[in-house]
Amino acid sequence: MNHENINIIEGKSPILISAPHAVPIRKNVEGRIYTRKAEKRVSEIVDVLTRNTGAWGIHTVSRGTLEGWRQEIYGIYKKNVKNIVKLSGVNLVIDIHAAKSGRPFYVDYDFVLPNKHPHDSMVEEIFCHHYLQYFPSHKLSRGYFREEKGSGKNTLTFYVRNYLKIPALQIEINKALKQDEAGFRDILKMLYSFMKDYENTITRV
Repeated sequence: MNHENINIIEGKSPILISAPHAVPIRKNVEGRIYTRKAEKRVSEIVDVLTRNTGAWGIHTVSRGTLEGWRQEIYGIYKKNVKNIVKLSGVNLVIDIHAAKSGRPFYVDYDFVLPNKHPHDSMVEEIFCHHYLQYFPSHKLSRGYFREEKGSGKNTLTFYVRNYLKIPALQIEINKALKQDEAGFRDILKMLYSFMKDYENTITRV
């Protein structure tokens, strides 16, 4: 389902990497209208990783502030994710987000449960292994936003796990890490290693 504000990158691997908040978004929450700033460099992460791993990719694009996110675009975004998963054999969705520099972590990951999947432990083990390789002195955070935002029912990760019945992983990357070029290169290398290791492992399962 084509939409001018959604960019889809075709791939060949069983992984889809997503960045829904790559542009500024006008939001209306209980009558309070505000603009959510773009999560910087998340679309760059998707573009680089899809090019180097062969994964599928999806992220928002816009020349200005995106209007009608909740009413229109997010629903289309999720339908595109559903179509990619159903038609391409994708069996893991990675949803990339940015966190404020004041958050007490470099990287946070969360499965945003409602459903557990047989490969969750494998995904977590591979992800943690590669994180520790590149960031051995920085503790890896898990589920930081769970207490703050509850069950995460509005997240893409929750949608994928609940309705598409495959593993999905939400990753929050600290803004400070993306502003440091060496750190940004390391996060790209870490995610690349994680994705390729997952792909190689899943073919043997």
